[in-house]
Amino acid sequence: RGRLVMVCHILAVVTASALVAGRPAHGTMRRVAMPRQSSIMATADDVASIQAECMAKLEAALPLRADGFPDSLGCGSWAAGEFSGDVSGYAGEPKVGWVTRALTRGSFGAEGEIVAWVAPSYDIPHLYQTMSANADGSVAMTLDYTPRYDLPADTQYLNDYFMSQLQWQQQVMASSPGVMETAKPDVWQRTIQSPTALSLYFPSGDINAVRTAVGQHLDTWLGWWQGAAEVNRMKRGGLFGRDTKMHRMRFQSHSDRLKAAGVDPSMAESVAQAMVGPGDEQYVGLGDGGE
Repeated sequence: RGRLVMVCHILAVVTASALVAGRPAHGTMRRVAMPRQSSIMATADDVASIQAECMAKLEAALPLRADGFPDSLGCGSWAAGEFSGDVSGYAGEPKVGWVTRALTRGSFGAEGEIVAWVAPSYDIPHLYQTMSANADGSVAMTLDYTPRYDLPADTQYLNDYFMSQLQWQQQVMASSPGVMETAKPDVWQRTIQSPTALSLYFPSGDINAVRTAVGQHLDTWLGWWQGAAEVNRMKRGGLFGRDTKMHRMRFQSHSDRLKAAGVDPSMAESVAQAMVGPGDEQYVGLGDGGE
């Protein structure tokens, strides 16, 4: 029986320009309200506390156990130039095969990320979340549910998991002054994203707005597991093929960004591998009833 893998990882995406992911890209932002300066600057500790809250929810809902994969790559705790980070991994069958938690720090500030890859036995969207505290006092986040099917070809899936989120997204965008929409700068990430991916920049430094939105986004995803049924074997093959390609794109994205930021290529690839998990050789998706 193959080992199901859901890669759910909190990792720190490193941007090509001194790790400032989450700041608005030129020509891609939309102002929602007037900015207000926060009296308390968000820090790496704030990002870590959001991660801890997310992990507590995940561990309560899913059967996770610690795994030493990041440590085997020398990336459980790593440092390269101005950057440093921590990566921890968890396994959990049958629905969850892999969970990675990571946090990266540098002169830019700190950023963490959660990416949950659902096993091919289920067609619930993958989970993608980032949260960052920037050195200039601003904060940012990206929230997405990565689609498992071609959305134009499956409008029911589109409506169930994506169109249903639009009203909530508007509420999030109005939850803090000065919120700006941003575009993900990486072509690999843009390829994977859903049409309703929400990337927001908070110049006011409202880390509580980020904390609330991240928690609600995770709660919605965990709620989809209630009563979730396994898909048939034919669908599993298609999901497996699509997920494997996206898994490799995640690795390429993280590796490219780390290298562009000045991290040694060998170290960059090791950290990227630790962030995305053990790899598709364990991502076979046969399920408990597989042969």
